[in-house]
Amino acid sequence: MREASFFWKRERLGAIEIAPLLDVAERVEFLSYISRAPRDIQCLFKFYLKEGVQISDIDSLDFLDVIDVMHESNKPEEGHLIICRIIHPLSNLNARTKGTYAVPGSRLDENGLTYVIQGPSLKLRLMSGVMRLMSKPDRTSARNLNLMPQNYESILSEKQLKLAKFAYDNGYYDLPKRIKITELSEQMGLARATVSEHLTKIEGILMDDIFSSMTDVRLRPEDARSIVLSMELDMKDTESLRTEGFELLIQRMKDNIELEVEQNQVEFNEIDSSKAPEEILNELREDID
Repeated sequence: MREASFFWKRERLGAIEIAPLLDVAERVEFLSYISRAPRDIQCLFKFYLKEGVQISDIDSLDFLDVIDVMHESNKPEEGHLIICRIIHPLSNLNARTKGTYAVPGSRLDENGLTYVIQGPSLKLRLMSGVMRLMSKPDRTSARNLNLMPQNYESILSEKQLKLAKFAYDNGYYDLPKRIKITELSEQMGLARATVSEHLTKIEGILMDDIFSSMTDVRLRPEDARSIVLSMELDMKDTESLRTEGFELLIQRMKDNIELEVEQNQVEFNEIDSSKAPEEILNELREDID
């Protein structure tokens, strides 16, 4: 389980189509989800509105609908607790991954927008790649979460775990090594090349899990186009998503994909319009395996 934080400066928020929020609020803090379906994402926020702005003014924003006012403060510095529906492709995709979640710490403040999400490394990689297509974050950071519930699932298979633990217990990862790979393979009754190949694969999986969400992720052109197509189909099928901001963001993502293809001289593969983000995640997992 990982946590990744993405930050955009205030002057760059127009690129992800939320700049109008700056005209309404001095600060907005994400507190929790109320409802989380891809086409109905409702969240509890604390809004610190600008002087002279009313809560009803939030409804003027294409990407936010006020659902309920939980607490309206008489003191502006205390903030208002408001449930809003989010209408934005980034939140929509986050809900569709079925594994990544925005968490408290996500906020808009005097510095810019901080978007903090948690989830498995592969799904964070997908989200990071999509964010880069929208507008590359000014700053990205990631960390491991020390969560070990009873139903914890390792990123390694059972056989990989046994092999890695055997190598570890016998000193293969000690500095200096207490055992050579030839001796290790003899004790296991396997060919040296087989043990070496498996340990290299295990090390690659672990390194990818640690660092993948911290890197400048570039999705394969065919995967990027599939994701954008799924967002566009959502927009066409859902009236509430058909906003000018949504359309501009989709077009910007398309333009960025074409620009990267041109710069890297890569050709698009034929795209199946039914290809979902979940399928792309599976392909990413197969690439690592």
